[in-house]
Amino acid sequence: MFQRSARLTAAGLAAGTALALFGGAGTSQAAPSISRPAPSTVQASPILQPNSNIRTGPGTSYRILNTSGPEGATGVAKCYARGERVTAGGYTTNVWYQVTVHFPGHTYYFVWAWGGNVNVGADPAPGMEVCPA
Repeated sequence: MFQRSARLTAAGLAAGTALALFGGAGTSQAAPSISRPAPSTVQASPILQPNSNIRTGPGTSYRILNTSGPEGATGVAKCYARGERVTAGGYTTNVWYQVTVHFPGHTYYFVWAWGGNVNVGADPAPGMEVCPA
């Protein structure tokens, strides 16, 4: 009787631990992965106009990481933020997009591009979410 009771107690403890550890797995959301960005709202090929800068933040004072070539650059726009107001080529906007951009030999994740350089049709793009603060 004691062995059977001990086995049932051990099985119950194991089941309880498993439920505590994994019971909410179906309802909770995993943290986003830095190496694999979430799906984007807008995707275009190319997403960036030719000779467009990508930066570390939503303004011209942020560091330039790279500049697209004469073909532009492919990638995805994830979300937008209101940043520095810029006028270039007769277009003015303060919308900056957080993008993932593919350059030859390197992909940049979670970088910023001014709205006037991003091929999305309008600023902000219809259906595009505001980036989390």
